Amino acid sequence: MPGKDHTFTTLWAAIGLPALTMLFGIQILRALFPLLLYVLGDRMGWTAIGIGALALLVFTLGFLAELFRRLLGSRVLLIVTVAGVAIVRLALQLWPDAPLAYLILSIIGAVCFVLFFPVYLAALRPCPPPEMVKFGYGLELGLLLAILLNGLYNTYEFNWQPGVANAVTALGLVLLQVSCLARVLSQLPPTPQDQDAPFKSALPWAMIGPFIFLQLLVFLNLAQLSASAGWQLPITLALATVAGLVGLGAAGFVASRGMGLIGVLVASAILLTLALMANNAPWSTAVTLILSQGILGGLLMLVLLNTRGGDGRAHTIRNITIANGMGWLLLVIFIFLYYAGYQLPLFPNTVLPPAAALLIILAALAASRQLPSEGRQTPPFVFRGTLLLVVVAAAIVVFKYVTWSTPTAVTPSGGPVRVMTYNLHNGVNPWGQLNLEALARAIEAQNPDVVALQEVSRGWIINGSTDMLQWLGQRLGMPYVWNPTEGDTWGNAIFSRYPIIASEAHALPPDDLLLHRGFILAQIDIGAAAPLNIIDTHYHHLEEDSGIRVVQSQAILAFWQERPTTLLVGDLNAGPDSPEMIMLHDAGFIDAITAAGIIPGYTYSSTNPDRRLDYIWYTADLTAANVLITTDTASDHLGVAATISME
Repeated sequence: MPGKDHTFTTLWAAIGLPALTMLFGIQILRALFPLLLYVLGDRMGWTAIGIGALALLVFTLGFLAELFRRLLGSRVLLIVTVAGVAIVRLALQLWPDAPLAYLILSIIGAVCFVLFFPVYLAALRPCPPPEMVKFGYGLELGLLLAILLNGLYNTYEFNWQPGVANAVTALGLVLLQVSCLARVLSQLPPTPQDQDAPFKSALPWAMIGPFIFLQLLVFLNLAQLSASAGWQLPITLALATVAGLVGLGAAGFVASRGMGLIGVLVASAILLTLALMANNAPWSTAVTLILSQGILGGLLMLVLLNTRGGDGRAHTIRNITIANGMGWLLLVIFIFLYYAGYQLPLFPNTVLPPAAALLIILAALAASRQLPSEGRQTPPFVFRGTLLLVVVAAAIVVFKYVTWSTPTAVTPSGGPVRVMTYNLHNGVNPWGQLNLEALARAIEAQNPDVVALQEVSRGWIINGSTDMLQWLGQRLGMPYVWNPTEGDTWGNAIFSRYPIIASEAHALPPDDLLLHRGFILAQIDIGAAAPLNIIDTHYHHLEEDSGIRVVQSQAILAFWQERPTTLLVGDLNAGPDSPEMIMLHDAGFIDAITAAGIIPGYTYSSTNPDRRLDYIWYTADLTAANVLITTDTASDHLGVAATISME
């Protein structure tokens, strides 16, 4: 994209355009995947195979970039892709309560995002190396912005949240992106000299899919990092920000110094070793995060600069389109395989991050070569603005530390305790909208002293990548204990205003379930002679598998051993007359809904209740009053609340 001096004269536009496009693209992808699952799956009854097929179709449209270029021209296609991402991002901010429209918009935005890369890469090929370097810086800066904004909003992306302040923020970012686009277009010649790369130079760009997969799953995923390492969000944000800056610096190092085969082999060995490590110790996670993000930043720049190699053909983007399309298909395949394993008997999903890292390594090896002499000097813009960027990033991290509050328990009163159980449906309402605020309000409406939660998600891409545990802890101001049952990132939690004096978590049998289950015991000091014991659990969900739930009830009863002052609460996925529930009754537990005479007592689904799945069971030395089934539709389940007293 040469101007008079064959280079952009406006640095902020050359870097800002890819940075903001990357930021918006990441936010759109974080909206798209949960919408596919919950709008099409839960709301419309699509199977996992059907949803995966549609996702493949959406990203297959990336292979049409060359066709669109012929129909529209490179200049118009660049405008359409960038403006499409911008318009969709703004529309998502202004229209969050229409999930089906949100899904359609997200699909359009994702397609524009995918198409942006080949048209822009082809336009940069005839330019001097600094222009491709700026593009690489922009992509890395976009990743850093995604980290900072995600942390600023406690991992609950602000495109899901209405409000004037959030709308103004989104509008400001969109206007800045459009300004960058306008400045870039003003420096393009009337007929852009786009140029395709030879296939061997273009093919390594297919690493973009595995690269984005690792970013979404790990390096941009503050929720999953917090869950794995046991960090509070401010620590996670600080380390992820350092990692993002290291990635930016590594990209600059490769741009100025080059990266030969030996360097790629060493970096690749380190990256693959880190990807294969299964140690979730805090120090190990921190080292992995920072080193891996740095290596990925360097390899990304290497592959980008490699796309300039060789004599290409003018006025076509065929080879870059093919490589780009392959990469984005890989992204969908990796995400589908990672989460489909919870519904289909596939291989362990833990093999996928190393597999993605291996594909990136192969791309880097294919691209490895010393940069030509024109690219071996440090470009003049490498350090320009770096200090300001570091100051802004540090300010956001400090702000998060200052505004973060660790909830503390209140002094128990010794009186009755309001208890609630609630399946949160991973934060998504029955129509497919991620709405944590509605869940918080539904809980607050019952004013519980203790609330037991199920389906608490911490960083699942298909659930919006939010850390529901820490977000609710901040929003409700209640201490909690956590019971991950699937990896470190999905399970049950108990929040309590009163002191939690002890807790323990256990797995539920059988071990070969695709989606593992468990339970957590919390001993609550309510100011009485004995603590209140609360067992929170979530049984296996398939209706025909009563035998599995019988085994799970047996495990709960064996653990309980008739200890007094105990509540057994949760989503038990069975009706009151089922064998697994009769076992609990025969063991001495009392069903609060039945004892209160609430008929029929249905708790599922929230929009058309027709069965009972959620329970508060209590031992005979306790009494339950003011038993209530909620009526809100923030989740697909209704909550159950009761006031518990010791006799």
